[in-house]
Amino acid sequence: MRILIIDDDRTFCRYLAEMVSALGHEVESVTDGLVGYERCLRNAYDVVVCDVRMPLILGTELVAELQRDRPTLDVILISAFADEQLAAQAAHAGARLLSKPFDAAVLERALVECAEARSGTAPPPSSPSGSSDASCACWNGAHAQEEHS
Repeated sequence: MRILIIDDDRTFCRYLAEMVSALGHEVESVTDGLVGYERCLRNAYDVVVCDVRMPLILGTELVAELQRDRPTLDVILISAFADEQLAAQAAHAGARLLSKPFDAAVLERALVECAEARSGTAPPPSSPSGSSDASCACWNGAHAQEEHS
């Protein structure tokens, strides 16, 4: 798949790009949400992996714009501040949500879900997705895979 990563943290953006590339995907990355949005309008991507908290445009705002302009584009939002409210926002916008930190297996599972959704073999969107790793809450829609105390 062709994947665009958008995260204002240069180090984490590079790390994600390396992770996605190691999973066998074609990857581009940008550290500016508005530049990422413009790239999405000019280029064909299968998935965008986007941080939620960025200067100039929030990831949730970016998803809303992409849903209008590129409705078939899959988006995975990532946040160190994932909670029920953000999960609901992501679900409303049609995006998946991963909670930082996450490992390559969690990201790979989310990318596989995107590929399955594109091919029509995915489970219903309300099914929880994610990791068995207790340090990572992974969200699909408004459902948490695990509860954290």
